[in-house]
Amino acid sequence: MSTELTQSHFELFALPERYAVDRAALDSRYRELQRGVHPDRFASASDQARRISMQQATQINEAYQTLRDPLKRARYLLALRGHAIDDQKTTAGDPAFLMQQMELREEMGELRQATDPLAALDGLLARVRA
Repeated sequence: MSTELTQSHFELFALPERYAVDRAALDSRYRELQRGVHPDRFASASDQARRISMQQATQINEAYQTLRDPLKRARYLLALRGHAIDDQKTTAGDPAFLMQQMELREEMGELRQATDPLAALDGLLARVRA
Protein backbone atom coordinates (compact mmCIF):
# COMPACT_ATOMS: atom_id res chain seq x y z
CA MET A 1 0.00 0.00 0.00
CA SER A 2 1.37 3.39 -0.94
CA THR A 3 -0.16 6.12 1.16
CA GLU A 4 1.80 9.34 1.05
CA LEU A 5 1.67 11.31 4.28
CA THR A 6 1.44 14.52 2.24
CA GLN A 7 -1.82 13.62 0.53
CA SER A 8 -4.93 15.58 1.37
CA HIS A 9 -7.71 13.67 3.07
CA PHE A 10 -9.73 13.84 -0.14
CA GLU A 11 -6.85 12.50 -2.23
CA LEU A 12 -6.28 9.71 0.26
CA PHE A 13 -9.89 8.59 -0.04
CA ALA A 14 -10.07 9.25 -3.81
CA LEU A 15 -12.96 11.67 -3.29
CA PRO A 16 -13.61 15.01 -4.99
CA GLU A 17 -12.55 17.99 -2.88
CA ARG A 18 -15.97 19.35 -1.96
CA TYR A 19 -18.26 19.57 1.05
CA ALA A 20 -20.75 16.90 -0.06
CA VAL A 21 -19.22 13.46 0.49
CA ASP A 22 -20.49 10.09 -0.70
CA ARG A 23 -20.66 8.39 2.70
CA ALA A 24 -20.83 4.87 1.24
CA ALA A 25 -17.71 5.51 -0.87
CA LEU A 26 -15.94 7.03 2.14
CA ASP A 27 -16.75 4.04 4.36
CA SER A 28 -15.79 1.53 1.67
CA ARG A 29 -12.46 3.22 0.95
CA TYR A 30 -11.76 3.46 4.70
CA ARG A 31 -12.12 -0.30 5.10
CA GLU A 32 -9.96 -0.88 2.03
CA LEU A 33 -7.20 1.44 3.28
CA GLN A 34 -7.26 -0.03 6.79
CA ARG A 35 -6.92 -3.55 5.43
CA GLY A 36 -3.71 -2.46 3.69
CA VAL A 37 -2.04 -1.16 6.85
CA HIS A 38 -3.51 -3.46 9.49
CA PRO A 39 -0.92 -4.35 12.19
CA ASP A 40 -1.40 -8.09 11.57
CA ARG A 41 0.07 -7.65 8.11
CA PHE A 42 3.24 -6.17 9.60
CA ALA A 43 3.71 -8.41 12.65
CA SER A 44 6.88 -9.99 11.28
CA ALA A 45 8.06 -6.90 9.37
CA SER A 46 10.96 -4.66 10.31
CA ASP A 47 10.60 -1.93 12.91
CA GLN A 48 10.66 0.67 10.16
CA ALA A 49 7.87 -1.07 8.21
CA ARG A 50 5.74 -1.33 11.37
CA ARG A 51 6.36 2.34 12.15
CA ILE A 52 5.37 3.39 8.62
CA SER A 53 2.28 1.20 8.86
CA MET A 54 1.33 2.87 12.14
CA GLN A 55 1.80 6.35 10.62
CA GLN A 56 -0.36 5.42 7.66
CA ALA A 57 -3.07 3.94 9.88
CA THR A 58 -3.05 7.11 11.97
CA GLN A 59 -3.36 9.29 8.87
CA ILE A 60 -6.21 7.16 7.54
CA ASN A 61 -8.09 7.32 10.86
CA GLU A 62 -7.62 11.09 11.15
CA ALA A 63 -8.71 11.68 7.56
CA TYR A 64 -11.74 9.43 7.99
CA GLN A 65 -12.83 11.14 11.21
CA THR A 66 -12.46 14.54 9.53
CA LEU A 67 -14.33 13.65 6.36
CA ARG A 68 -17.22 11.88 8.08
CA ASP A 69 -17.96 14.81 10.43
CA PRO A 70 -19.67 17.73 8.63
CA LEU A 71 -18.16 20.45 10.84
CA LYS A 72 -14.64 19.01 10.73
CA ARG A 73 -14.98 18.53 6.97
CA ALA A 74 -16.02 22.17 6.49
CA ARG A 75 -13.12 23.42 8.60
CA TYR A 76 -10.71 21.18 6.71
CA LEU A 77 -11.94 22.48 3.34
CA LEU A 78 -11.53 26.06 4.55
CA ALA A 79 -8.00 25.29 5.73
CA LEU A 80 -7.14 23.76 2.34
CA ARG A 81 -8.19 27.03 0.76
CA GLY A 82 -6.12 29.12 3.15
CA HIS A 83 -8.87 30.09 5.57
CA ALA A 84 -7.93 28.22 8.72
CA ILE A 85 -10.15 28.70 11.74
CA ASP A 86 -8.31 29.19 15.01
CA ASP A 87 -10.39 27.47 17.69
CA GLN A 88 -8.05 28.79 20.36
CA LYS A 89 -9.04 32.39 19.74
CA THR A 90 -11.58 33.53 22.24
CA THR A 91 -14.48 35.72 21.27
CA ALA A 92 -15.19 36.60 24.87
CA GLY A 93 -13.47 39.95 24.70
CA ASP A 94 -13.35 42.51 27.47
CA PRO A 95 -14.74 41.22 30.81
CA ALA A 96 -16.20 44.65 31.64
CA PHE A 97 -18.06 44.66 28.33
CA LEU A 98 -19.42 41.18 29.00
CA MET A 99 -20.59 42.22 32.46
CA GLN A 100 -22.31 45.25 30.97
CA GLN A 101 -24.09 43.02 28.43
CA MET A 102 -25.27 40.65 31.15
CA GLU A 103 -26.60 43.55 33.21
CA LEU A 104 -28.43 44.98 30.19
CA ARG A 105 -30.04 41.62 29.47
CA GLU A 106 -31.13 41.37 33.09
CA GLU A 107 -32.65 44.86 32.95
CA MET A 108 -34.44 44.01 29.70
CA GLY A 109 -35.92 40.94 31.37
CA GLU A 110 -37.26 43.12 34.20
CA LEU A 111 -38.93 45.69 31.90
CA ARG A 112 -42.25 43.83 31.81
CA GLN A 113 -42.58 43.94 35.58
CA ALA A 114 -41.90 47.70 35.74
CA THR A 115 -44.77 50.00 36.75
CA ASP A 116 -44.32 51.92 33.50
CA PRO A 117 -42.56 49.56 31.04
CA LEU A 118 -42.26 52.21 28.29
CA ALA A 119 -40.63 54.73 30.61
CA ALA A 120 -38.27 52.03 31.89
CA LEU A 121 -37.39 51.13 28.29
CA ASP A 122 -36.73 54.78 27.46
CA GLY A 123 -34.42 55.02 30.47
CA LEU A 124 -32.56 51.88 29.43
CA LEU A 125 -32.16 53.14 25.86
CA ALA A 126 -30.85 56.48 27.11
CA ARG A 127 -28.19 54.71 29.22
CA VAL A 128 -27.17 52.47 26.33
CA ARG A 129 -26.81 55.41 23.94
CA ALA A 130 -24.80 57.46 26.44
